[in-house]
Amino acid sequence: MKNKAYDLSSYVFRSGEKILLDTNIWLYLFPAPAGYPKKFVSHYSTAFARLIKAKAQPVLSPIVLSEYLNRYIRIEWQGCYQTKYRDFKNFRKSTDFTQVAASMKVFAQKILQSCQVHDLAANALNLQQSLNEFVMGNIDFNDAVLVDICKQLNFKLMTNDSDFQYGGIEILTTNPTLLNACP
Repeated sequence: MKNKAYDLSSYVFRSGEKILLDTNIWLYLFPAPAGYPKKFVSHYSTAFARLIKAKAQPVLSPIVLSEYLNRYIRIEWQGCYQTKYRDFKNFRKSTDFTQVAASMKVFAQKILQSCQVHDLAANALNLQQSLNEFVMGNIDFNDAVLVDICKQLNFKLMTNDSDFQYGGIEILTTNPTLLNACP
């Protein structure tokens, strides 16, 4: 079943509405210094401010936090340290990593402070369905799990990832590909 995408630039948040934010949104809101596409930052930071003002509830999945931390540190390694540490694991054992990780931790704490962590138990997830969707090439496994979480807990998903076209959930985005694919 196709998802239903709403244009985030004109979306009106409601008090108490629960919105699960995808990893890419957190990377726009709290980017690694080595960079992230700046054109999306203003769209999603404005939307996040409107979400908070409307007293909607940002929701965090531990999967998303894990992806954020791993992607943040890889962006920094690729942008600033890859020539010094050809192997990522050597970077992770360095004092340079410790400095980057300290900054990353500040952002992660801000994310945790601004969100409610969802309370769906792992054994309630339909991991077999997520695996099937992944194996068919429809979606990344973690993304399929996020779709399942949104379905079961009646969350909307804020994302810029055009892979989120199927699953029967509501999407909030400024991504034109996703908006056109999921009217």
